[in-house]
Amino acid sequence: MIERKFIEKGIRNSEMEAYLNKSLERADYSHSDIKRTPLNTRIVIHAGRPGVVIGHAGSKINEMTGAIKNIFKIDNPQIEVKSVENQELDARVIAKQIASSLERGTKHRQIVNIMLKKIMGAGAIGVEITVSGKITGSRSRTEKFMSGYLKKCGNTSDVHTQRAFEKATLKAGVIGIKVKLMSTMPSVLSIEKTIEEKAQEKEAEKKEKEEKEKEDDKEPEEESEPAKKGEESEPKKTEERKEETAKKEKVETKQATTKKEETVEKEKPKKEHENKKPTAEPKKTEPKQDIKEKKEDKKQKTTIKKDKKTENKKDEKKAAPKKETKK
Repeated sequence: MIERKFIEKGIRNSEMEAYLNKSLERADYSHSDIKRTPLNTRIVIHAGRPGVVIGHAGSKINEMTGAIKNIFKIDNPQIEVKSVENQELDARVIAKQIASSLERGTKHRQIVNIMLKKIMGAGAIGVEITVSGKITGSRSRTEKFMSGYLKKCGNTSDVHTQRAFEKATLKAGVIGIKVKLMSTMPSVLSIEKTIEEKAQEKEAEKKEKEEKEKEDDKEPEEESEPAKKGEESEPKKTEERKEETAKKEKVETKQATTKKEETVEKEKPKKEHENKKPTAEPKKTEPKQDIKEKKEDKKQKTTIKKDKKTENKKDEKKAAPKKETKK
């Protein structure tokens, strides 16, 4: 019998939560706390916009008190409204804001990235936002957006992570929005963080000490510099003398080279006059008749040579004895 009473209370609380969530959609409803006393039952509503919950001159609260009394059969309910202190660290408020912006027609990636930046800027440890449904196109798909550190299983995830789910109704269909938020650091992780911070502090102290030691080493060196300057004055004088002698030698060499160049330029025109070759006389062109006569003489000579060769071959054949034919 006692177990049934607990179950009935739990069912009543869940039904009341669903009713408040439905009736306070525009008020960025977060959660409610129910405190029962012998005289009355106090219902504390936490919302992002408390003015919308109260309504004009408390008209909305009066409607809600009457509905809660009749539907859930609670005697003498008293409703209080409180604003959420940090809306960026409340998972349900964030989910409702994303759903409302999607219904207006804004792009899902743009909204989610803006919300992630706000959440991490407010001091959250980790966030995960999943958007599923017909986001773009006819096929449904899911997209996950994460930032920071988030525990997904175990007692730490149950205690320290907030979970919220909201729906956004669009022309293409319904889009679901899940938000997982880890606002507080578990004790185990906080210990690890303190150890890392202490190690970083020690490294910073070591660097500071090394820098101070280097500065202290530089100071005596700077003090000893003026004493060294007096010792270095004498070798500087000798170096200056050497530089002066080197300059004089350079000037003398330049003068000698200029004289040589002048003498060479004077001798050049004489050599050119001597090396001039006499110009070749132009070839005399022979008349066309002489060329024809020469060609005819050549032809006659070639014909005479050929005739001689043929005559010699005939004489050789006659002189050679005939070979006897064998039977």
